[in-house]
Amino acid sequence: MKEPRKYAILITAALCVLSLSFLCASPSQAEEIHAQSVYTVFPNGDLTASIKLIPSMIIYQKVRESISNLYLVLREFASARAATEAVDRKADWNDSDHTMIFSMKILGACRNLGDHWEIDIPMGTEFINLDESKKTFFFNETARAGDMATIRGTSTLIIPAQARQLTWDPSRRVVSYVMPPPGGASGTNILLLVAGAVLIVLGAGLTAASFVLRER
Repeated sequence: MKEPRKYAILITAALCVLSLSFLCASPSQAEEIHAQSVYTVFPNGDLTASIKLIPSMIIYQKVRESISNLYLVLREFASARAATEAVDRKADWNDSDHTMIFSMKILGACRNLGDHWEIDIPMGTEFINLDESKKTFFFNETARAGDMATIRGTSTLIIPAQARQLTWDPSRRVVSYVMPPPGGASGTNILLLVAGAVLIVLGAGLTAASFVLRER
């Protein structure tokens, strides 16, 4: 089994940025960086990830001065596609909130095991709660950048609205859920609507044809 993967690549990218900044900053003590993460799962198993890193203003400025284009950090992880393919990678600065923002879409982040789906949750992530009504898992996240910094924050994992039987397995560090089979009731309803529309059109055509025949 590969190293806890998937969206953990974003944390690694963030650590890379912070490491570069601390090489310039050379702080006398370790800094703590606040993080806010949102992961959204799609019915096909893809996942979008967004991480906001909020360091102190001093560290933010040093990173800003060291790296002109934050997106270049994410480009360094293009070689990781052997494990997972990340597309729509974005990285940006928010000077008003001294925040670094990373986002991407990760293809095939969730495993389809036939009767259910699974998502690996990396080490350093602590389960807090599950809100079944919102299909959302809540976690605390902690990541270290050596002795230079600690990233702490909260993250949410949003499962598709049609999913059911949401569970958290602490021993395996896996979130699992069940998706309804394709072509369910909603698909049938759409098919009936289309069929009804076709019949209406055919009925209108036959009515028009009958008028033409009567005039003859």
